[in-house]
Amino acid sequence: MDRKSHGTRRTDRAFLPDLHWQDVNWTARSLLAVAGVAVCIMMTAMSATASVKRGKVERAAAMEVADEALLVADYAEFLAEATAQARAELISPRVKPAPSPGSVIAGGAPIADLVAFDFSQVDVARLDAEERNCLAEAIYYEARSESRVGRMAVADVILNRVASPIYPDSICEVVYQGAERRKGCQFSFTCDGSMNARRNQRQWREAELLAGAVMAGVRRPVTRNATHYHADYVSPPWAETLSPTATIGAHKFYRFQSKSIVAAAPAAM
Repeated sequence: MDRKSHGTRRTDRAFLPDLHWQDVNWTARSLLAVAGVAVCIMMTAMSATASVKRGKVERAAAMEVADEALLVADYAEFLAEATAQARAELISPRVKPAPSPGSVIAGGAPIADLVAFDFSQVDVARLDAEERNCLAEAIYYEARSESRVGRMAVADVILNRVASPIYPDSICEVVYQGAERRKGCQFSFTCDGSMNARRNQRQWREAELLAGAVMAGVRRPVTRNATHYHADYVSPPWAETLSPTATIGAHKFYRFQSKSIVAAAPAAM
């Protein structure tokens, strides 16, 4: 019984085909080879795509660093001049008390000088202070957590709008455009209750200083003539109708596709 069974197993083995790689169908071998080549090509393409993306990120970072360096240099110069001016005012001699009207008249001073005084200069100074405050508010509420370039970018958009025929002609009017509506305000902080929260005094002071520097001429076109922006975690429908210009920090910036556009601008921010 055992001998017979053993013989049967030998006979079964004898009829089993002895398969080798050389005996595999050539079509199957070709398909496997093509698949291997395809995998290699795909891996190479993925690696190249990753390299391109890294290159773009690195170039964007380099551009932002360059903008930051230029802005810091201009900003430092402005602060140095403002500090020197303040120091000079502090150490300058005290102004003498104003003469009485009687002494002025007795001295023969022409009354016409007083009449001709341009009191509009007082209004200009007050207007400049209001404009600076509006710009500081936009910088603070829209970008206080951004880098200096990111804060400058918000100011740049506002000034671009002031210069555009589509928008109002002053900083305060641009910033508060549509603020009387619960929805549709151009800058969300003007109608969403953000201004009711207590301000961070250090960040507010920085916003005031930057606003003053911008109005004094310290400005870099970091947004490349943008008039709109939005946070990078939202996708407003109006963005598809505009041309992207830059991504700075957590904001993406856009401008109109044609300078000839004079229709109502889409709501932003």
